[in-house]
Amino acid sequence: MKEVELLFRLDKVEAEVLRHKLKDFFVRKIHEVDTYFYPPHRDFSKTEKGRENLRIRNSDEKKELTYKRVVYKSGVYSHSVEKSIEIADAGKAGEILKAIDFGIHAIVDKEREFFRYKDFLITIDAVDKLGIFAEIEWRGKIGLTMEEARQACMDLALDLELKTPIINKGYLQMLEEL
Repeated sequence: MKEVELLFRLDKVEAEVLRHKLKDFFVRKIHEVDTYFYPPHRDFSKTEKGRENLRIRNSDEKKELTYKRVVYKSGVYSHSVEKSIEIADAGKAGEILKAIDFGIHAIVDKEREFFRYKDFLITIDAVDKLGIFAEIEWRGKIGLTMEEARQACMDLALDLELKTPIINKGYLQMLEEL
């Protein structure tokens, strides 16, 4: 599945204002822990396909193993391609990866609030060690091009008055830079 999403850094006041604007569209709040694994035979952060990730997500709702390829165009985030499967036991899945020499690269621990508005999924994330963020993800018509979906996300960001600069990296990259 291709994903088009935009990420914005928020302070506490901006997060409260956004929550208030979206209160009628609130879906749920969950806790997620993403454990990222890297193989010993190559560097996932620098591949000819973009950046790759292999993660185990352990949340209140589900446990899944996901391979994600992040695609950049001219050095700017374009979209992601994800392939996921549900797993019964996140701990055992991690043990299997470690047994074949995959090492834990990083852990992203976050509280997520989900809002469904028109053709978008909006989250407000409180990420351990990083702060608060808003993510706008296109969930609408499949016929849109990547650029049209990205523009739709930008238009919604403007409507929601998200004025903070868009971050061109995900939580994993931000943690790597600490």
